Amino acid sequence: MVGREEKEFLRRSRAAAAGVCVVWCLASASARAAETVPATGVLLAAEPEVPSAAGEVEALVAEALAKNPELAAARQEAAAARARVKPAGALPDPMLSVSYENDGAKPSLGTEPMTRLSFMAQQALPFPGKLGLAERVAKADAARVGTRPERVALGLAAGVKRAYADLLESREDLRLVEEQLETWRDIEAVIRARYAAGMGTQQDILRAQSERTRLLQRRRRDEAAEMTAASELRRLLFRPPNAPLSIVGRLVVGAILPVPAGETVLARALEVTPELKDATLARERARLAAELARRNLRPDFVASAAYMNRGGLPMMWSAAVGVSIPLWAGEKQRPLIAEAESLFASASAKETSLRRQIQALTEERLIRIDSLSAEAKLDAEGILVQDRLSVDAALASYRTGSVPFVTVLEALGTYFSDRLAAVARLASLIRAEADLYEFSLDRSAQAPMASTTAAAAASASPKM
Repeated sequence: MVGREEKEFLRRSRAAAAGVCVVWCLASASARAAETVPATGVLLAAEPEVPSAAGEVEALVAEALAKNPELAAARQEAAAARARVKPAGALPDPMLSVSYENDGAKPSLGTEPMTRLSFMAQQALPFPGKLGLAERVAKADAARVGTRPERVALGLAAGVKRAYADLLESREDLRLVEEQLETWRDIEAVIRARYAAGMGTQQDILRAQSERTRLLQRRRRDEAAEMTAASELRRLLFRPPNAPLSIVGRLVVGAILPVPAGETVLARALEVTPELKDATLARERARLAAELARRNLRPDFVASAAYMNRGGLPMMWSAAVGVSIPLWAGEKQRPLIAEAESLFASASAKETSLRRQIQALTEERLIRIDSLSAEAKLDAEGILVQDRLSVDAALASYRTGSVPFVTVLEALGTYFSDRLAAVARLASLIRAEADLYEFSLDRSAQAPMASTTAAAAASASPKM
């Protein structure tokens, strides 16, 4: 029989072996995690043999712009408006009339001097400047309609980028969940070995199982998020449901996308924002309409020419010029002048307001991107590095028996949670850039600050 001392020696040997297995398991998990967080890189990184993600998203935007039916409809509406410009400045159609005058009861063409067959042409001639102003008003109207395709295109490009970010984020979350599941499987095996050696408790086993179950829940949510993002991206690309998406981009913590120059972006926003263009064109259109209404107080002219056939008698001809008398023009045109002047004042005030609003929104979005970039830089250079050191320190302390096993698990849990938050921040950066270059005046379309998004992601992740 084995003596008491020998039994104790065997128990301690098994416990020591189990402890070594635990340390090796957790160290391996920490190393695997560290491999996914390089010190340098790009915001959207891809495998070396595949195209960059930046080029990938631009290709997706180009595809969406080429195939989107809403954009095609807006462009056709703009083309229809442009087709109305030339007719607005054209002269009225001339009038041609034929008349027959007979002297006496019986037809007497060629025998009676007053009998004649007449052909007359008339052309209305608006007062100089009226047609040119009418054409310029129609051109301003067409230009306003032309801003609609620009808004659709900007919104479509931003929507593709946001859906792309959602898809990348959900895929990275799934990779992190799979990594955590693998780690917890290793930990559970070690806990069972420790329990068999008399070093662990059943509570540790149950906890490991519950954490794995929570991760399975999280994986279901991430899978649903991935399918939702893919569905939205297919919709924007006008691809059929369940069509394959060859997306190779990755969200990798590392070097951050540089913050755009504020003055350059602000100048571009004031230049290309469709709503501001529309307000400027509306102001110019109202000014032209008021000028045209004043010009309509002036008389119009009509020119006519006639040829009279008298049979065998000598032919006759006539030419005439008439002028309209704008006797009642004031009653009709003065209200139109007042309307156009009021619209001009309204459009001017709206343009000023929109200009300031665009400046404020652009500044807010630049601040948001700057904040996200700073937070992401802290992720790469500070938080995740410190988390890794914390895991290493916990492992070292556990080896010496100065801290309990739960300290190591909590350190790993914090590491995974912070990595999840870092991924959410990178995705928020892509969305923030999409919001910036969408030049939209809709504040509700903006995503929340990345710190909020990341905090929500971190709180949703399982803690070890």
